[in-house]
Amino acid sequence: MTIFEAKKHLQDRYRFEEGFVGVGICHYANEDALRIYVADAHFPIVQQLKGNAKFEGFPVVVEVSGKIQAFSA
Repeated sequence: MTIFEAKKHLQDRYRFEEGFVGVGICHYANEDALRIYVADAHFPIVQQLKGNAKFEGFPVVVEVSGKIQAFSA
């Protein structure tokens, strides 16, 4: 499995969870990792993802980003 496939699976699994903002790919501890963006550190998804230090074999890094909103140009 590639990191890109794992990213898509993680996005599909958690996208409707309260507090989930998005997922990206990063480099952490000399290996590819999945960076999960959450709205606030108090949502249950944060504890769930921190408890699972890996997703489909890739490390998970949780980052509190707040809500992200797109603006038109």
